[in-house]
Amino acid sequence: MLRETGGRGWMPGCFFKKATGFDCPGCGMTRATYATLHGRIGEAFLLNPFGMVLLPLALIGLGIEVFGWVRGKPLPFRLNPGRWGATVIAVVMIVWWVGRNLI
Repeated sequence: MLRETGGRGWMPGCFFKKATGFDCPGCGMTRATYATLHGRIGEAFLLNPFGMVLLPLALIGLGIEVFGWVRGKPLPFRLNPGRWGATVIAVVMIVWWVGRNLI
């Protein structure tokens, strides 16, 4: 399992964690992405489960938008969570942020 680098080595450290001592919602995503790219999906989920669910969805949404832009017209479907979905994502992120710092 990858260890916390704290800014040592090639991986950057988290400014929020350095400044406050607490994890931010994205803490662990660099290491999780690195683990994913090396085929260690389980390790990636241990490092940041919230980000490992949200990142692929964001990349799919971005891909759909870019593909529509390249075509010159939007695709007939989009990943649009709407106001309700955005609120749910924000609440889950805040709960994740607080919860990971309490444990």
